[in-house]
Amino acid sequence: MDEAREMYEVNAEVSPLDLLVVVAENLKLLILGPVLIGLLALAVSYALPQRFVSQSILALPASPQTPTQVTAIMVSPLVLDSVVASLRLTEGRSLQVARAALAKQINVTAGKDGLVRLDVTAKTPATAQTISNAVIDSWLVTTAPSARERLDLEARLAYAKSALFSVRGLLERLMSESTSNLNRPMTRGESGITMVAAGELQARYFSEVLTTTRTLQGLSRDVIMQPPTLPTESATNGGLFVLLATLGAGFALLLWVFVREAWRKAAQDREATEKQARVRAAVSRQFN
Repeated sequence: MDEAREMYEVNAEVSPLDLLVVVAENLKLLILGPVLIGLLALAVSYALPQRFVSQSILALPASPQTPTQVTAIMVSPLVLDSVVASLRLTEGRSLQVARAALAKQINVTAGKDGLVRLDVTAKTPATAQTISNAVIDSWLVTTAPSARERLDLEARLAYAKSALFSVRGLLERLMSESTSNLNRPMTRGESGITMVAAGELQARYFSEVLTTTRTLQGLSRDVIMQPPTLPTESATNGGLFVLLATLGAGFALLLWVFVREAWRKAAQDREATEKQARVRAAVSRQFN
C-alpha cells in the first residue's frame, strides 16, 4: 500500500494541468522563438544556390551495352572527360577536380523495364539541359566499335554481303528451273525443298548484314525516348527547409522550458539540490 501511495504521489506531482501551466507561462517564448527561427531559415533558403534538374530517358532495344553497363560508363572518365573538354568546365581547375564535380551533378539509374534514366543537376535550367545532351552524345561515341573490332566487323559484313548475293542468285536460278520443270513432280519437289533452304539462308544473311552494319555505326540519338528537359522550377525545396527549422526550434524550446521548470522544482528538494550541486561541479571541472 505504501508503494502504491508513493507512486500515486509521484504521478500526481506532474499532471497535464501542470504542463499546461508551464506552456502558458512561456507562451511568448514558444511562439516568438520558432517564428524568428523560421524567418531566419527563410532568409537562408533564399541565399542557398538554386538547383535545376534536367531529366531524360533512354531505351536500348539492341544496344551492345546493357542498362547496368550504361549507368557505369556515363559517369566514367571515358564520358566525363569528353564532356569537361567540350563544355570547358575546368574553370582553372585540374581535370580530375572538374571530373569529380561533374560526376556529382549526374545521376544515372537503370530500371527493371530496361530504360535508363539520366538526371543532371546544374545552377541554371539551360546548363542542366546542355550538360545532359553532352553526356548522352559522349556516351553514344563509346558505343561505336574500336579499331580492331571494326576490322573484324567489316570482314564479317563483306562475307555476309557476298553470301547474300550468292544465295539470291541461287534462289533466282531455282525459281527459274522450277518454272521450266512443271511436268516433272519429283524434280519440282526436290527444287521446292532447296528453295525453302535457300530462302532461310537469304533471311539469315540479310539479318546479319543489317545487324553488323548497325554495330559498325554504333548507337544514334534514336535511343532517346525522352530528350533532356528544360526545367522550369528549382529542385531546392526552401519551403520544406523553413518548415523543418520552425518545427525543430519549437520542439527544442518546448523541451528546454520543461527541463528548466523541472530543474527549478528540484531545487526545492534537499536531496535533489545535492545532485544539482554535483552536476554543476562536474560541468565546471570539464571546462576548467
